[in-house]
Amino acid sequence: MCTTVHSNRVAIVGGGIFGVTAAIEIARAGFSVDLFERHSDLLRGASGINQYRLHRGYHYPRSVETAVSCKNSEPSFRAMYGPSVVDTYEHYYVISSRDSLTSPEAFTGLCQELDLEFESDRPEVVRPAASALCLRVQESLFDPEILKQLCWTELDRCGVHVHLESEVTARDLESHDFVVIATYARLNSVLEGTWTPRKYQFEVCEKPVVRLPRQFAGKSVVVLDGAFMCIDPLPGSDLFVLGNVTHAIHHTNEGTSPEVPAILESVLDSGIVTAPPITKFHEYIESAREFFYGIEEAEFVGSMFTVRTVLPNKHETDERPTLVDRIDDRTVAIFSGKISTCVEAARQTLAIVRQEASSVPGAS
Repeated sequence: MCTTVHSNRVAIVGGGIFGVTAAIEIARAGFSVDLFERHSDLLRGASGINQYRLHRGYHYPRSVETAVSCKNSEPSFRAMYGPSVVDTYEHYYVISSRDSLTSPEAFTGLCQELDLEFESDRPEVVRPAASALCLRVQESLFDPEILKQLCWTELDRCGVHVHLESEVTARDLESHDFVVIATYARLNSVLEGTWTPRKYQFEVCEKPVVRLPRQFAGKSVVVLDGAFMCIDPLPGSDLFVLGNVTHAIHHTNEGTSPEVPAILESVLDSGIVTAPPITKFHEYIESAREFFYGIEEAEFVGSMFTVRTVLPNKHETDERPTLVDRIDDRTVAIFSGKISTCVEAARQTLAIVRQEASSVPGAS
């Protein structure tokens, strides 16, 4: 049970998993919390449109720091959102036999260094000639609908005031004692006028959703490490989500805000769009034929579109840090693309808010 013991009011901007988790942790500590989300529901953006993988580190062989961060943060995610985690799928990582940026030896070396479980195994859907290495690993997915339900339940239990369809600016938040910005691609726009904008690489991405032949059932396969792809079950359904390093991206720009092609503006962050105005589904399938038997039988259901945001100039390592930045004595910004780190980021944020609150004369 959460009871208010502080007089301080905290505003959280962004109803993705990072904003929600920060709101819960801060409310549990006794602060009065308002959560602002510009969409009509929580987890509508990148938190709800991705591969639904609870990363443990396998995905980042060129960035040990990112791999370690993913592995170390997984237990806290499970502790908070355990009912959403799905452990029943088989997970495989394939090192491509061509143009891979990571060798088989380097990949197994990383697994051994980080004590990540693996065994040599190849599912029948993977073409032997295309894989220099294929390992079965211990990783999980999360069910996005169950995760959303858990978020709503805990926000209500902790007394967080949720304001949907509320697009706010820094000026709108002047009455709050502390402000936490967790808006991912829109970080700069909310903080406009209060800090020096940070440059990011923005990618307008498509995630095709498909039905696949029976031999794919229950299998998640990632092809590393380069311009390749992955296939993941969509938990709670009989569908799969396709990912592709190249074909996923419809538009990219580096700057302080994302550029969204006009043709995709109406479908962005809208869940599964059954008749999108544009799709790269056929490019996905043609590329996947090199690695998978039977992929050409995929039935297109629709596509999800969102903006992925990463730090620029990280191509060599592909690192994905989670950043909790103290902007000033009342403002914190959270930036991350790895959902598994949301609880650790929230705890770092709470520590800053507590420290600032304790330094205010007369704080309760």
